[in-house]
Amino acid sequence: HASTEPPVVQEVLTPEEFRRLCTAPPLQGPHAKLPPFRFKPLDLGSEAPRPGLLLALDAEFVALTPPEKTFESNVEVQIRQARLGLARVSVVRGEGPLAGTPCIDDYVRAVDPVFDHLTRYSGLLPGDLEIPTSRHYLTTVKHAYLKLRYLVDAGCVFVGHGLKKDFRMINLVVPPEQVVDTVELFSFSRQRKMSLRFLASYLLGVNIQASTHDAIEDACTALKLYNKYKQLVGAGTLNSTLTDMYRWGKQYGWEPVTLGRDGRPVPPVAVAPGI
Repeated sequence: HASTEPPVVQEVLTPEEFRRLCTAPPLQGPHAKLPPFRFKPLDLGSEAPRPGLLLALDAEFVALTPPEKTFESNVEVQIRQARLGLARVSVVRGEGPLAGTPCIDDYVRAVDPVFDHLTRYSGLLPGDLEIPTSRHYLTTVKHAYLKLRYLVDAGCVFVGHGLKKDFRMINLVVPPEQVVDTVELFSFSRQRKMSLRFLASYLLGVNIQASTHDAIEDACTALKLYNKYKQLVGAGTLNSTLTDMYRWGKQYGWEPVTLGRDGRPVPPVAVAPGI
């Protein structure tokens, strides 16, 4: 006969173990001469993870293997995607006096050789994930995972762009009610999904990822977009704004825009032939 008892959720970490992980020295050692870290761990006295606590998250990955390709009828066909590995996880406070301040910025030590750092998309460079050469807070994939798992189990709500895909890649199951994905917030069903860079330029008037990707910048931008979303919903103008954005993109393309003094995007200047 089936038990009616609710399943017991096994805590992965105790609060004290979580605190110790978050304040542990990097793999380079406590005396490594590294630049100041960009994150300030959560204070469990005043910022203890709890149900509904808003955090912004961005994860970056590197390719561990090349994609597998073959030729069919003289056409190159990809038969298997590159195998990706978690390389960086940045978590930013979404509320409170330190909103916008990172609380986690883990670079994940490469155990397998990295085939491609995917710098254009990840912002990661050769040497960033190896103990002798990294200038960042380096940790293990297990410790990075355990910190995230603790925050999920505590009921925190995560906002980010493409978060569902990130969590799937990290192999972390997150209840849907704890995920706010700006990819989904700013789209109509069966319409194209807009890039973080385009949304940031159109809705916030900022040009992100201009020279390279940065996980903290991306997480902070997703947080600002979520606040903008709530503002548009409150004003009753979300649908009209989305309609305008889709109309703009179909007419001018989906590259970042420049806003005029009226806060509206400025159409690109058409160059006449021969000029």
